[in-house]
Amino acid sequence: MTTACRAFVLALSWIAVVTAWPALVAEAQTLDEEVESALRELVETTPAARNLVPTAKGILVFPNIFRENYAFGVQSGYGALIMGSKIVGYYSTTSIAYGLQAGVLPFGYALFLMTEAALARLGQPNGWNVGRDPGVALLSTGTPQKPDSMDTQGGTMDATGGSMTRRPTARTDTYAFILGETGLMTGVGMEGWSIVRVTP
Repeated sequence: MTTACRAFVLALSWIAVVTAWPALVAEAQTLDEEVESALRELVETTPAARNLVPTAKGILVFPNIFRENYAFGVQSGYGALIMGSKIVGYYSTTSIAYGLQAGVLPFGYALFLMTEAALARLGQPNGWNVGRDPGVALLSTGTPQKPDSMDTQGGTMDATGGSMTRRPTARTDTYAFILGETGLMTGVGMEGWSIVRVTP
């Protein structure tokens, strides 16, 4: 993604935060329920996610992401950060979809933040360009066909079943899972996604 595109996505993130926050406050309870339901379903159906829960410093869940603007392919949604079984903050996420990425189907994603450094990136003043962060690894949902060997303390994974996209040049401290009917989507991934904290 070019610098201009990244700037455009970030601008859209801030616009979404400013214009939609009252609606988010009004529907906070619904969002909380959707976040908790999405995480519960992920943990129940995906052993890799379940194994990460005990050692994760925080889990950020965006249960529903929609394509807001068909001309530009803008996708956005709201989510919440869970720490110690409690929701402690709200965030917005935005990206531009290219080609058939995600189509018109809503989906979501969850980030398991395994270190304090990963957690701290959520507080960056200009937001977190999670899609370009080399410390983020994308994992498959569901039960893998072959067993994975995971060290959640050290943030490393040997995915024998091809269940993740790995960037070997950096230490992995965040694991991402795409939520929803991903089998019906094309090219859904983390590239281009940015995250901004939502404050009243």
